Amino acid sequence: MTRLFAVIALICCGAIEAHAQAPSGNESTIASFDPGQPVAPISGVEGNGWKVGEGTVLLPVIGLETGVINNVFYENNGPATSGVLRIMAQIGMGSLTNARLRTGANPDAVTPEGEEAPQGDFEYRTDLRLSYDQMLSGNDAVSGTGGLGVGASLKGTVNPAGTWAFGFSDEFRRLIRAANFETDANTNRDLNNLALRVKYQPQTSKFSGQLYYLNTVDLFERGNQDFADRMLNRIGLRPAFRWLPQTQFFVDVSQGFQGGLGSASMKASSYPFTALGGVATLLTAKTSLNLQAGYTNGFYSAGPSYGSVTAGASFGYRYSPLGRAVLTYDLAYEDSVNANFYRDHVIRLWVHQLFAPFELSVQPEVHFRRYEGTIIPGVGGATTRDDVIFSLVAGMQYNFRNWLAATVNYHLTAVGTSFSYMTDGIVDDPGFVRHELLVGMRAAL
Repeated sequence: MTRLFAVIALICCGAIEAHAQAPSGNESTIASFDPGQPVAPISGVEGNGWKVGEGTVLLPVIGLETGVINNVFYENNGPATSGVLRIMAQIGMGSLTNARLRTGANPDAVTPEGEEAPQGDFEYRTDLRLSYDQMLSGNDAVSGTGGLGVGASLKGTVNPAGTWAFGFSDEFRRLIRAANFETDANTNRDLNNLALRVKYQPQTSKFSGQLYYLNTVDLFERGNQDFADRMLNRIGLRPAFRWLPQTQFFVDVSQGFQGGLGSASMKASSYPFTALGGVATLLTAKTSLNLQAGYTNGFYSAGPSYGSVTAGASFGYRYSPLGRAVLTYDLAYEDSVNANFYRDHVIRLWVHQLFAPFELSVQPEVHFRRYEGTIIPGVGGATTRDDVIFSLVAGMQYNFRNWLAATVNYHLTAVGTSFSYMTDGIVDDPGFVRHELLVGMRAAL
């Protein structure tokens, strides 16, 4: 069992959670084509699709990538290197796309902000994404770490232009993760995220708001790893007030209830409460600023808990008509797979530049993370773990057409930690450095 705890700690808390948060105020990040997230939406290419109804279109995308992965097993010493071949496919269905609208009967149906006008009382998009990794190695342990990744999402809005609107989204991901030398199988994981929102958005008032519910189910596929299974729930209220055309103040108050899922789970129950306020504004036509701060408390039923300030800031600068940079800082407290929780100081820079027909995105980030109440104790009985996590994700895309592109993606993850544990009489350091370099093609049909 100690080995399994260690694997969960290494794979989930070192590699997966390094990209848990998106940059504040900017959801369209390089993570959408992160090599470590092959079942994320295939970005950058989207054709007209196949129209199958009055307001519905099918959007298929295929991709092929190959490259090399250094440190397949996330080891601190003696990393194994392997080539990889990845086949990707995505099929989407939803309301008419931008391309279809532009070539339709009403190509000028846009709002003053440049967004397409609502096309009815119901807008939606659903996608199914598949990726299959084949490790190109003569080592049986390495070649057995590939497999089928699955991603599926459904997003929609009822009455999108009305005073009252209802929004929903659901995203499922099957993540294929190589374990390390201490176990004989992948640490594969199923994650489902559900969000429901009731929105109040009158056109003639400065006041707006939303009531939301968030649910996350986190399951490990192997039966002897189900001690880490968990469910997270949160309900919240977010009123907002618009002052001047480009400035909005908001308050967000939420209550969570979360804990283990299934009789084998060892997760402590908690009831996290968060209350914060903030402002989002344009300082100039080229610069934006988002600030938020408040209080959060974990209210864990057993083990350590937290009660502290939470804060975030985001500064965006459009330095050219085809380039934008966003710098963010977040102080956050999150429930953890291998501990009660972790505290994270996150500094992230995201830069996107278009040099037609080239498109470049770079995202370096550093996390100063502390885990409290680790499930597996460290050497000397330690239950606190301090990590410094550095990640660099970079991608370049050459667009032959709007539906065909060549891609180059690079992903570096480096985890340094003060934590070590004992397994089979050997002290193991769960820190690691991992490189991924992939090149490929993507085409929309």
